[in-house]
Amino acid sequence: MLNNVSKFTFKFQFFSFLFFFLTLSTFKSQDRSVTITFEVKDHTFGSVQGSEIQIQSDENQYKIFTNDKGIAVLQAVPGSYKVEIRKNNNLGYSNTITVTKAETFTAYLTEKINSIEEVVITAKEGKGLTSSSIISQRAMQHLQPSSFTDLLELLPGGRSGDPVLNQVNKIHLRETGNPGSDYNTSSMGTTFLVDGAPLNSGANLQYTYDFLDKSNTGLKRRLNITSGVDMRSISTDQIESVEILRGIPSVVYGNLTSGIVKITNKSGYSKWKARFKADGYSKLFALSKGFENKEGDLKINTGLDYLDAKSDPRDRLENYKRITANLAVSKDKKYDKGTFRWQSHLSYNGSLDGSKSDPDVDLSELNSYEVNNHMFSLSNLISYTKTEPSFYRSTEVQATVNQRFDKIKQTKFIQLENAMAFPLSRTEGEYDGYYPQAQYISDYQVDGKPLDVFVKMVNNFQLDYKWLKNEFNTGFDWQLSKNWGGGQQFDIYRPIDPKSTFRPRAYRDVPAYSTAALFLESISTVDLGTNKLTVALGIRGNSMQNLPSNFTMNGKVYADPRANLQWEFPSFQMANKKAQIALTLGYGKQSLFPDLNLLYPELVYKDVQQLNYFHNNANYRRVNYKTMIYNPQNPEIEPAVNEKFEARMDFSLGLHQLSVTVFKENMDNAFRSMNQYAGYQYKKYDTSGLNHDGMTAPPDVNTLPYKTVNENFLYTTHRNGSRIDKEGIEFQYSSNRIPVINTRFTLNGAWFRTKYGNSMPVYRTRDLTINGRPYPYLGLYEGMEPNSANEVLNTNLMLDTYIPKLDLVFSSSFQFSWYSMRKLSPMNGVPSHYVDQNGNIFPFNPEAVQGTILESLIIAQNNDLYNTTRRPIEMNLNLKVTKSFRNKAIVVSMFASRLLSYYAPYSVNGVTINRKGAQDPYFGMEINFNL
Repeated sequence: MLNNVSKFTFKFQFFSFLFFFLTLSTFKSQDRSVTITFEVKDHTFGSVQGSEIQIQSDENQYKIFTNDKGIAVLQAVPGSYKVEIRKNNNLGYSNTITVTKAETFTAYLTEKINSIEEVVITAKEGKGLTSSSIISQRAMQHLQPSSFTDLLELLPGGRSGDPVLNQVNKIHLRETGNPGSDYNTSSMGTTFLVDGAPLNSGANLQYTYDFLDKSNTGLKRRLNITSGVDMRSISTDQIESVEILRGIPSVVYGNLTSGIVKITNKSGYSKWKARFKADGYSKLFALSKGFENKEGDLKINTGLDYLDAKSDPRDRLENYKRITANLAVSKDKKYDKGTFRWQSHLSYNGSLDGSKSDPDVDLSELNSYEVNNHMFSLSNLISYTKTEPSFYRSTEVQATVNQRFDKIKQTKFIQLENAMAFPLSRTEGEYDGYYPQAQYISDYQVDGKPLDVFVKMVNNFQLDYKWLKNEFNTGFDWQLSKNWGGGQQFDIYRPIDPKSTFRPRAYRDVPAYSTAALFLESISTVDLGTNKLTVALGIRGNSMQNLPSNFTMNGKVYADPRANLQWEFPSFQMANKKAQIALTLGYGKQSLFPDLNLLYPELVYKDVQQLNYFHNNANYRRVNYKTMIYNPQNPEIEPAVNEKFEARMDFSLGLHQLSVTVFKENMDNAFRSMNQYAGYQYKKYDTSGLNHDGMTAPPDVNTLPYKTVNENFLYTTHRNGSRIDKEGIEFQYSSNRIPVINTRFTLNGAWFRTKYGNSMPVYRTRDLTINGRPYPYLGLYEGMEPNSANEVLNTNLMLDTYIPKLDLVFSSSFQFSWYSMRKLSPMNGVPSHYVDQNGNIFPFNPEAVQGTILESLIIAQNNDLYNTTRRPIEMNLNLKVTKSFRNKAIVVSMFASRLLSYYAPYSVNGVTINRKGAQDPYFGMEINFNL
């Protein structure tokens, strides 16, 4: 964060010097070079990423790798070249070409390579500057997912689990433990991109009042507010590949803390594909088709899928449904000096989540709720790539509009416990209330229409000189978030929660906000003899706009510096195989701005009864309230910042691959809800002097005696108070396919340690009454929030076998959780200060308060709570089989999760917990048609 001019000037000078130094010798270029573009595809016309392309002549030699779209671009001197393309060190294409001008070559890898070594059904670790996992369409097909949540099993440290589709599925990268909603920033700070278009929304306000009051209901599980993307809503059937970046990404990406999920949808020709899946929890149907003209410059892809899931197949009253439709168009136009590409993606996603009460339990048969989310997304990407040698290389502009139509509908039968009264005022002051009926039906609706607009431009420049290659990325991005919905809608005479402290609010009245960022990045590659050094340095300036003038963030720029370095050592021979070692280091900061819910929270209404005179005659009743309104908005809130460091070692020996990553992340200002105190004064009317039997009219408050009462209370606000520290080791090893049996061994795993805590003091009160009145004091505690340390060690050994003659793939996955541990740090129940009923703050002396009512502020601690909880080994065996018929026209798959399992018993406070039979096997199957 640029807190002052001197710090900003220093950072600017520092990075300017680095950029200048790296580009000092790059002002001479080779005018004779021409641009060659390679498109590498497999036998099914699918793009092949990570292919190694070598072209060689008598005078020159070049080597480059294809990107995630199977495309590679290089500069070469005109002449005749021999071209060899390898995948996983296996030669898949060989030819001779003559280069005279800028030209595009398309190469198709042989079937042999694709059918043996290219059958990868696990996630592959990326070799780039940041740690990532790449999941192919073949791996997804073998996994048989119902939603994106299932794919996380393939990450290092991931484990399979039964689908839980009756609640929000949040993503947790490099994290263990379940600390609660005050630590959602990690999930909120994971960006989901579909062909570059963001899915995250900054304008989601879909919550209910019982959610704000922190009551635990079934509806609360379905609310996804300030916690990122709900992975249930993402279908996998239209996805070509997924790359999950866990490390330090390029400065091109921002407004995040944890990582990036890059989803690439299918593009190009494909047959009609239909998928039917059924398991114990859900049924799924998907249909897709890809079209492509003869020239290959126009591609149209479309798809549709439907999911119907139940949390319990025996319960027909609770279900979740998802409908997804996609239409994508891509058009290429080649000119003499460059290539123009236009990509457009229109999609619809609908999630219908609801429950009805059981008539055998709820005799009213009225209680029900629904959470319906509908999103329409339109994204357009326009890019221009220069084909002639020049400093300027390409420009990419993307604009995305996401419009959601969200509704929460709830019907509830209310039975009041006693003669309650409701306040009605929406302004401060003294007002009469309302006596409702003892029974009523409440209809409650939350209407949200979040609109998110994203615009991004990335310009690429390149300067090469002999052994030094420099690439520059510069540009900007901008986001607008606004909610046009009607908001909370209910009859104030029939509230859904009789004890609610809120009033209806229209979301359209909440101001919009926007964020803007500028970024600059230099990627330099130097050949030092037979060594290769790649250095990426970048800085990103982020700002939030359209804020009130009293906000700390108003007019401020927050800087995210990031650096990645990779050293590739010379290859050498070992056991008659080519060996390669590369070391990668990374450091960076990642900032996440608060969303609308954090910036503009609900107003808090404090309604205090001053008079409650209940008479048998309804005409003589009167209830009087004093209404006070408090704004919990926190103008001091700032972006959450995650500081990351990681080191990675990649080793390859032939087709054997080993990757080990060590990481450490620190975020001490994540978003959380915290208590804030306020004092108030009201009148307590005395009705003891009234003649109850002789009343002819309601009591007159102007003539009643009263006494003035001072009290204080707590309400919730949002602060940068959560601390989330992550550290760990991730690893993955994959072998070649062993000849004869065609089996590959893949071993991956992770050790994670995550610490959760609160970095700020908290206010608390005691639930006590003294002489019929609430306890008058509040305590300010430095250590009364549970700080926990969580650890887990998971490994996954997969044996997958491919039999080409039968076109059969089957895999066995042995998943181990060697141990999981949780330890709570002791809390300090002695406050540092206390607040009296007039709102004054005083130091708290534990010795001086002994024998007084202030002594009740000391909260006794149970030391047994701070014992370490450790669970021993857990093991599951999962089986998956995929079989193709009629030249892949029909593909049948089945899976069996936890076919065998072992859960070791353990003891807690001397009590042995036997977990034998705690987890049942889980089965499912699917069939795919390719017509």
